[in-house]
Amino acid sequence: MERTYRVTVRGRFTDLTSQQRTRLLAEQSDHGLFSATFSREGTFLYGPELAGYQFRSEVVIDEPDPVDAETLARMQAEDHATTDLENRGFQGRIVDVSAVCMNDIRVRRGSSRS
Repeated sequence: MERTYRVTVRGRFTDLTSQQRTRLLAEQSDHGLFSATFSREGTFLYGPELAGYQFRSEVVIDEPDPVDAETLARMQAEDHATTDLENRGFQGRIVDVSAVCMNDIRVRRGSSRS
């Protein structure tokens, strides 16, 4: 059974050089909260304080067991975030990973608010 997860990997930048800080600040408008989407390619986000970063991705896992599927989704997103950060030329450490299974979300209909 395919399960789709929206995974957020949160991390902290480590050992940023002044050149890296300058580059991150110059590109920050492309990586702020207004750019926050979940996609299969992943979205790299950070604030102007250059302390922490987020990597948001949508991960599809073909695993019948929901616990195993979530574990695999988290691991895949973590690997993707680490590789993406390294490919951008930065170092960091992951501090938190959260995952939400989109298959488990229920939309309530029929209730109107006045």
